[in-house]
Amino acid sequence: MLSLINNNLFKKIGLIILFSLQTALVYGGSLDYQNRGDRWEGIAPNPVSGLDIELLSALVDYNEDWQPLPTACKLKFYLPKSVEVDLTVRELRSKHFYKMDRVLPKSRWQTGFNQYQWSTGDVIAALDLNIPKLGVVARLTKTASSAERVAPVVLYHSVMPKTVNGYLFAFKVGSGAKLKYAIYQGNSENPTATGDLGKQSVGEPFVVYWNSAKAKEGSYELIIDGHFLDNFLPIHQSVRFYHKASLK
Repeated sequence: MLSLINNNLFKKIGLIILFSLQTALVYGGSLDYQNRGDRWEGIAPNPVSGLDIELLSALVDYNEDWQPLPTACKLKFYLPKSVEVDLTVRELRSKHFYKMDRVLPKSRWQTGFNQYQWSTGDVIAALDLNIPKLGVVARLTKTASSAERVAPVVLYHSVMPKTVNGYLFAFKVGSGAKLKYAIYQGNSENPTATGDLGKQSVGEPFVVYWNSAKAKEGSYELIIDGHFLDNFLPIHQSVRFYHKASLK
């Protein structure tokens, strides 16, 4: 088993090196992860997180037609109060190792709606990225952890939805696991929604979808519980977020 793991690791490292060499030959260093003024963006191989389970994305369920590729990607999210936001965009599956983070907004993130946009011309167009397969997290804590606080994000380019009717929370586990989830409003002991996520494979993204069309505005908590398949050790992940039904 150890040799199999090592072989897979070496293969992954080899693919990263090969892809980096290919892009370097074609584009020089223009696609490297680097400072682009108000953000850092580019090709950045993902380090191993070391987490039992990792939040990859927290998005409002909404999708426009991204063909042809627009000149900019836009984000919008709601903050109940003004706090620092760690905004990160990356691929759910690391095909190109794309990453955008360390965003410097024109003004401080404020209570209410916040927006940000960045050009697709610097990196996204050259990599021919599939925008709907990007994950976005507006994290309200400094680092990823088993107790997350996020602001769900609308990813769009032209037309904003008027209401929020659902959310997509994407995760991956560090080892094979069996999981279930529940969503609670405020301090309620009775879940608003529950579901069985079944068995999840290591490194494979999976999504928790919540239909929020009839949900009241306010604070919610998504809790994922389960155990690893190899040793039955428990897994616990919580994600706190604020549901703002109207985007006006």
